[in-house]
Amino acid sequence: MFILKTNVSKFIRLEYRRKPIQEGQSPQALFDHVQGEYACLLESGKHGRYSYVAYDPFAVLWMQDEVVQVSQLKDFFGATRSKAQILERGEVWPVLEMLDRFELKAQSPVPFCGGAAGYVSYDFGCRFVGVEQKVFDDAPIPSYVFGVYDKVIAFDHEKDEMFFLAIAETDVAAQRKLDEIEKDVERPVPFARKGSMSGLKSNVSQETYVRKVQKVQKYLKEGDTYQVNYSQRFSGDCTLDPWVVYKRLAKQNPSPFACYFDYPDFQIVSCSPELLMRKRGIEVESWPIKGTIGRGRNLEEDQKRADELLGSKKDDAELSMIVDLVRNDLGKVCEVGSVEVKVHRDVEHYSHVIHTVSRVSGKLDKKRTFYDLFAALFPGGSITGCPKKRTMEIIDELEDFKRGVYTGSAGFISFLGESDFNILIRTMLHKDGKVHFHAGGGIVIDSDPEKEYQETLDKIEALRAVLD
Repeated sequence: MFILKTNVSKFIRLEYRRKPIQEGQSPQALFDHVQGEYACLLESGKHGRYSYVAYDPFAVLWMQDEVVQVSQLKDFFGATRSKAQILERGEVWPVLEMLDRFELKAQSPVPFCGGAAGYVSYDFGCRFVGVEQKVFDDAPIPSYVFGVYDKVIAFDHEKDEMFFLAIAETDVAAQRKLDEIEKDVERPVPFARKGSMSGLKSNVSQETYVRKVQKVQKYLKEGDTYQVNYSQRFSGDCTLDPWVVYKRLAKQNPSPFACYFDYPDFQIVSCSPELLMRKRGIEVESWPIKGTIGRGRNLEEDQKRADELLGSKKDDAELSMIVDLVRNDLGKVCEVGSVEVKVHRDVEHYSHVIHTVSRVSGKLDKKRTFYDLFAALFPGGSITGCPKKRTMEIIDELEDFKRGVYTGSAGFISFLGESDFNILIRTMLHKDGKVHFHAGGGIVIDSDPEKEYQETLDKIEALRAVLD
């Protein structure tokens, strides 16, 4: 019997083994041993507490060309391996239905003990705000892909501990899976393939970028919108091993919401600094980023740059507008009066840029689900603009290609209902011997088009550097 077709919840067990982190046992080092189709790494870099390695999922769900499919990859709770099956046309988001088929009553030492992990493309988010895209798609990928994982390796960087976690129908079966993890992390590490990078270029010239920024400003003056995140895309021929590229990028630009997804036909490399949403029980939050300036050459120059960023009325206005948008989005699904701004315009330093970030929190209304929360926030306001629908229509008009993973979101939904999802910026798509990545910025009436163009170059510098 296939999992999605059963109406009976399955009781599942969680077992875990706690271990001190030994020298050389980093998330990347353990991922080296288990990398392969549908393996994923969610890494917090130097800024966060938890990192996760998830691999060998028992099922995968994806949507492409408006068709939702699910594939059973291994035996699990009486469901046997199966080829991809097409779900009913009306089911555009079966991920939660999959998780709801299981009932886990357990205390987990980490937020992600097992469950669904994957990405959602920016373009899928257009359905949430009612935008019909007309832009061209020259690098098609699924609208979303989620693996459903019963084996996870979690790192608690604050306590310097790691956990092997396994989900199964019985305690004995879960312990067997823990034994499997012990063996899996001793597998030989595959040789990284050699490759090269060439022909990297943008889809627009500087002149065209400036002209389109001016077109955005025309819309702003006419009152169509208050802010638009317009981006350019960089592409080139690339046969470098994407996993090697990720390790280079994470070393150079450690970020709190980095991730690597290894799919059969493409790979996602991301070192994102931005949190779209976090859910812990009914407590939810979003950390919008707006305001960017290049790093200085030394500490003194860095401080001057940070002061310049904080003193910018334009950057202050940009972030304040997005914070208001996030407050409004959360207000749609949170308890009345619970939404508040916890932090506003905090300064964060990354390898090549300095950002200002705010933190907005609320309490999810008990009648609302994770899907309601995600649909209210996605796509993130910091990478669209406001008002969201009209802004996304302008983006569709001015940008040449679908964004795909760029400004989409990646993260997890655990069997216990906890979740983290980032915003996919500082992100590469490796597919068919090519690499694609974007950079954009929030355009307001006071924007200097030439400076906006330079800001996009600052943002992609870390990505470009690791491809050399």
